[in-house]
Amino acid sequence: MVLILHLEREKNRLNRTRTQKNSFNSKWTIRYADEDKINELKNVLKISKTLARLLVLRNIIHPEEAKKFLCTTMEDMHDPFLMKGMDIAADHIVANILDKKSIGIYGDFDVDGIASTTLLFAFFTSLGIDAHYYIPSRFEEGYGLFMKGINELSSKQCSTIITVDCGISAHEVAEEAQNIGVDLIITDHHRPSEKLPNCFSVISPAQKECSYPFKGLSGVGIAFKLAVAIRRRLYESASMKNLPNLKNFLDLVALGTVADLVPLVDENRFFVKTGLELLSYEDTFENNSLKDSRRIGIKALQDSANLKSSIISPRDISFSMAPRINSTGRVGNAKAAVELLICDDHSKARSQAEKIEEWNRQRREHQDLAIEDAIAQVESSDPISVEYGIVLSSEKWHPGVIGIVASNIVEKYEKPTAIIHIHDSKGKGSVRSIEGIDIYNILAQCSESLLQFGGHKGAAGLTIKPEKIDLFRSSFNDALKKLQLTIGEDSIFWVDEKVDLTEINDSFVEEVERLSPYGSENEKPIFVSGPLSIIGSPILVGSKKEHLKLDFQVGDERINSIGFGLGVLSQEFDMEKEKIEIAFSVGFNKWRGKTKLQLELLAVRPFRTLSS
Repeated sequence: MVLILHLEREKNRLNRTRTQKNSFNSKWTIRYADEDKINELKNVLKISKTLARLLVLRNIIHPEEAKKFLCTTMEDMHDPFLMKGMDIAADHIVANILDKKSIGIYGDFDVDGIASTTLLFAFFTSLGIDAHYYIPSRFEEGYGLFMKGINELSSKQCSTIITVDCGISAHEVAEEAQNIGVDLIITDHHRPSEKLPNCFSVISPAQKECSYPFKGLSGVGIAFKLAVAIRRRLYESASMKNLPNLKNFLDLVALGTVADLVPLVDENRFFVKTGLELLSYEDTFENNSLKDSRRIGIKALQDSANLKSSIISPRDISFSMAPRINSTGRVGNAKAAVELLICDDHSKARSQAEKIEEWNRQRREHQDLAIEDAIAQVESSDPISVEYGIVLSSEKWHPGVIGIVASNIVEKYEKPTAIIHIHDSKGKGSVRSIEGIDIYNILAQCSESLLQFGGHKGAAGLTIKPEKIDLFRSSFNDALKKLQLTIGEDSIFWVDEKVDLTEINDSFVEEVERLSPYGSENEKPIFVSGPLSIIGSPILVGSKKEHLKLDFQVGDERINSIGFGLGVLSQEFDMEKEKIEIAFSVGFNKWRGKTKLQLELLAVRPFRTLSS
């Protein structure tokens, strides 16, 4: 979904940056959790008090609910037919499959849209169906549903076209598609308007009167549920044999779900947990062969990105795999990413991955130039014009990177930000928010200055006439001012529990890891410990020495830690001489068959009393 372009930063990264900036002044405060609820979960489920506490902090307070959270299976997934529009869509598509009719897929040029397109294309192909896909150009068409793609798919005898991750607001195109005899099925997770497009079926948990219990699916999550519904109908009718195992498609669901920053709870958590297993491999040998069931294209992508770990994490998706896939839509051709993901030839996959790696390099160049210019604009702006929110525009920026630029400006200034690229007398912008601000509602209050907008509470896109940008900047700040934002004040940095490093061992980490995978609304637990002394000197690593490594002696063991982006802290006080306290998360560093406990530092400061 491109109105909701990939933020290129996990929520934890933003939290980490804020902690780094305010580590000396923020109040490090332990979250409150009900002791009775903690003890009940601990005793009933026979789990550690730490795990019970972390569950209660997630508002998981009933033993049965906690048991389901910790041990979710495919059988716990919601019935896809609870989703409004699913039944008639599935029945129609099954009829097309049995009649061997071609099916068209209209996608989108970000990770979620690319993963959705790949999933349905691979699914239909596995059923022996002639499937075709179309992804619009960011530069020629932009985000959304357009007749150019509908006509192209229709020319390939696709009388049924399924949109993925787009289309929920495409009223005019839906009417035109109907007029040329296309049965249009829209699957989309974006916030719909009051009136839905007039088409064969709209599948979206966000639409009114939809009884589907979980509203947080990504575009690829909805595409997967559609595949589940179709497969069930085919199985029930006994009309086809050797139906595909849909669990094998969850690697694609994991890619789109993590990249799109949807809540990592409910079904999404199971999808990602299972999908990460498919994206990983075992770096042990049996019968002289590596146990590796990854897609050929996935392996080539990971190799080109120099992803050395055999165990893939959400962070690997967010910071390595997703940016490369996104680069195809930003500076190249998004179809290349689909071609890579469906590729079944190792040599072709390597060649395609190398092409994508070059696009990613170009993307970084465009991004760095635009960020530098955007920062210069902020620094030279009238302080009043950027007091509550930031609106910047330029004709120089590459349109494919404005979402990344917006995320970086938000990260630097901690204010909602709109970055607008101007071309041919029209501005197209990406908007990013901060925690607690629904940016969609803010844009709704500025709608008189916009041609159109769409998205959700964390991110959105807009189009605007250049002469309206000043008016928009003013109304944007006015709308934010009404929320009485406390810009620039010292904040509370919440931690989940204070622990002694002597408590941190493999069993402790394994217990905490039962909460994984982590993401939006299921954040990685943050612990605090101190006073501590480091072993030796702080070590700076990374191409720009931007990361900080510290070692601690705990009994007979040495515990390693790394703080990404925290290298600057080594200049702020003498870590070798002073007692320090650290905020951190726990995990394992797995490499070449070896597993080692490691702390990820989120903040470091001279020791002081907690809550100060």
